[in-house]
Amino acid sequence: MSKRFVLTVAAGGCIIIFGALLLLNWERVFGDYRPIQTAKAVFKLEVRSQGVAETTDSDDTLHYVVKKGHLDEYIQLMNEKGYLLKEKDIDHNRLVFNDGQEDEQIYYKRFARKYTMIDGEG
Repeated sequence: MSKRFVLTVAAGGCIIIFGALLLLNWERVFGDYRPIQTAKAVFKLEVRSQGVAETTDSDDTLHYVVKKGHLDEYIQLMNEKGYLLKEKDIDHNRLVFNDGQEDEQIYYKRFARKYTMIDGEG
């Protein structure tokens, strides 16, 4: 056998083992967020130039992703849905919306270096 063949088989074996370990432990590696769903959301923000992108976590809970410092685009989305911004609490990473009947608190947090992850409404 040639050295090239042995190296190719060894590299392929390492890739298969690494892929299997990553597939089995994806929640530990990526956290609660689904990596493919999150990558699609980031793609929509960066390439398609959308202001707000939707994603889900491992429990199928809806989240929104916006670029860091662009919460106003999410607030505009909520205004289109009939919610009015009542309070923007930067100290506690919280937005309070009112739909005319009751207040709804929505929390957000930094996601990666360039994005903000917002909990889905209601």
